Amino acid sequence: MPFTNVVLATLLAAQAPAAVAPAGPAKVVPMDVQVQAPANADAGAKAWVRELRAALGTRKDEFRLVKPGGTGELLVRIDSVTRGQGDRRVLNAELVRGKMKRPFNLTYPGEIAPQAEKLAGKLRSFADQMKAAGQ
Repeated sequence: MPFTNVVLATLLAAQAPAAVAPAGPAKVVPMDVQVQAPANADAGAKAWVRELRAALGTRKDEFRLVKPGGTGELLVRIDSVTRGQGDRRVLNAELVRGKMKRPFNLTYPGEIAPQAEKLAGKLRSFADQMKAAGQ
């Protein structure tokens, strides 16, 4: 019998209780975002609004698009698109979060859609930086 007890004790000791899985990163809550251009905006600005809304709409885990007339935590105001050097264009816009405003210019070649997708990919980190700076 003593041999059986030793084997049983060894088996039970080898089966340590399952460790609690470490908590992963906190789940990101989608941010309400509004994309707009002035009523008298040029065609390029209106195209940017359309493309950026489409790009943000695919990122449902990061953003929720605000319906027209609503307000969001983050406002992306597209002011204008002008010609740059050569075939480049310049997007003039502003990020607004609460009372904090950050104007920016984006110089890009080619089509709007891939540039809007790139901006959408970085927008959450910009908004989080603005939130951290505002606290």
